[in-house]
Amino acid sequence: MGKRGYQGESPADRSINFMEKFIKRSERKQQLTDRLPARRKAKDVPMDLWPLKDQLEYWDNLSDADWFDKKYSHYMDWFDEVEELSNQYPTTFRDQIIGHKERIREVYDQKIKPMEALRILRKEGIIWV
Repeated sequence: MGKRGYQGESPADRSINFMEKFIKRSERKQQLTDRLPARRKAKDVPMDLWPLKDQLEYWDNLSDADWFDKKYSHYMDWFDEVEELSNQYPTTFRDQIIGHKERIREVYDQKIKPMEALRILRKEGIIWV
């Protein structure tokens, strides 16, 4: 029978374990101190979570072009509303504008509201009735 030796951790393993504990503790501390309040004004935070004062200021400072971009972010949204306001069947409306796609795109790029755009297109003879 042989001598039984010490069955615990070696000094090197113990020091590594202590260092790992220290690193985890300091990382956890850092995460807790890095937390920012939920309601703050930042690009990565949705506008609904901004403070009320900043939200009101944002909405007050929007220009007409910004409102247009928010409501009609895509050309087809605007186009569908113009088509609906014309009170024509979709095929009739598309037949009337088939040769004037560039002009209609220009009106959209000028950020003209759908009702005013319909008036312009009727005045130019692109859409009738």
